[in-house]
Amino acid sequence: MFVGVVRAAAWPRLVLPGILVAAIGLWAGAARAAASPPTLPNLLTNGSFEHPRVTAGSSHPFPSIPGWHLAYGPDFELQNRLVGPAAAGEQYAELDSDASTGIFQRVHTHADTNYRLEFCASPRPGTPPSDNVLIVRWHRHALARIVLDGRHRSHTDWHPYAFKVQATDGRTRLQFNDRGTSDSVGTLLDAVRVTLWRGHPTTRAQDEEGHHGHHGDHGHGPPGCGAPKHDS
Repeated sequence: MFVGVVRAAAWPRLVLPGILVAAIGLWAGAARAAASPPTLPNLLTNGSFEHPRVTAGSSHPFPSIPGWHLAYGPDFELQNRLVGPAAAGEQYAELDSDASTGIFQRVHTHADTNYRLEFCASPRPGTPPSDNVLIVRWHRHALARIVLDGRHRSHTDWHPYAFKVQATDGRTRLQFNDRGTSDSVGTLLDAVRVTLWRGHPTTRAQDEEGHHGHHGDHGHGPPGCGAPKHDS
């Protein structure tokens, strides 16, 4: 398309070659901009669990952390590359600190508006599927049940998930529940984002046994779990 535009202009060859090159460069720049739209802002606070800071190679329990609330369980456990790298950034949450834990955040939304929810989940390395059962809830309705197997893993193994969801009012509750064995080891969570829906592809949540969680779209192409985080 861009070559055709350049050919349509009857420029004298010897007079304006620099202008032709500049025009091609501008069109190419426009094409790149169209192909890579700006990152939509994350509607969550502390979706990557980077705050409070934890010493590298360790974990720490907190009674509260920015943005998130306890639905049940003793505390929030944040880890800084304790059992492997984060999905992005340096920290992630384990949803079974001293016992199974549920966490939630209320998202500012608009009624009848679609959003994209995405996150990364990993089994705790060296643990069976019974320890790594994650329930995802949107507006108190079960969105997905994810079961991951960490028995043959020596470090974090991040799986990306994305869902198309709809809000019904001005505040929507997003919740992640650990429903594995309550024994101080469980599912790891990172890179949680909620953005306005822009026709992004989504993925069907699938566990290691082939069971699928319910989800609002049947698209393909989940987000990566290695890109830089963009928290609000």
